[in-house]
Order: sequence, then C-alpha cells, then structure tokens
Amino acid sequence: MKYFIAILLPILFSSSLFAQATASVNEIISVANIETINLDLDSDDIEIKETKGSRIIIESHIKLTTVSNNAMLDFLVNSGRYALENKTDATTQTLNITRKKEKNVLLVKGKECEEIIRYNILVPASVKIVNTKSPTASIK
Repeated sequence: MKYFIAILLPILFSSSLFAQATASVNEIISVANIETINLDLDSDDIEIKETKGSRIIIESHIKLTTVSNNAMLDFLVNSGRYALENKTDATTQTLNITRKKEKNVLLVKGKECEEIIRYNILVPASVKIVNTKSPTASIK
C-alpha cells in the first residue's frame, strides 16, 4: 500500500502542475503599398519570417498555464480577447498592428491565470521595415 501511495501522489501532483489550455488563432491582413509595419503586441515571443505574396499572416498561439479548461479559452478567443487591430496610414505607407482589447487580469477561482502568447508573423517581401516593441523578436 505504501508503494501504491508513493507512486500515485507524484502522478497526481505532476498532473496539476501541467494543467494548461492551448489554442491557435490565424489572422490574414491584405497589404498594398505598405513599406513599414509597426507591431505593438505586448509579447516578447514574436517570430517574423518573409513570405511571397501580398498578405500578412499572423499566427497567435495562446497558452493558459494554470487552467486546463479549453472551453473557457475558446470563449475568450471568440469574445475577441486576443484579436488584433490594424490601421493603415497611406501617406507614410505604414501599417500599425495592435491588440484590440486591453489585457485585463484573468482570474479563475480567485487565482490569476497566466497567459502566454506567441506570435509567428509571415510578412511579404515587399515590406521593407518591421518595427516591434519586443526586444527579443526574431526576424528570419
């Protein structure tokens, strides 16, 4: 019986440590005559790659580390919590991409839920400059 408890407790404890919910969201933005993109995404995990064509593809990978409730994460995604907003300035040929909503603290059962958002951004070769506020964004 001692061995059974000794094996069962670590399994139960480790499963509570790895509780998480994940989701992915893709957004496509058509660009014409854009030379510069300014990204303000409140994330330090941004990867930017060059692609052919005239569209920007933004893949958002969202992870809630303290919750394993995918239904709740789906609700948050569908309510627009992770949606992006883009504004074009035709005079400067600049596209600004920001978060639509402020990221308020997310509480689940009285505990703060940690949200980790990773962005993979595919940018057309015609775009000359990509500015980001993230010091760790990588451009490939």
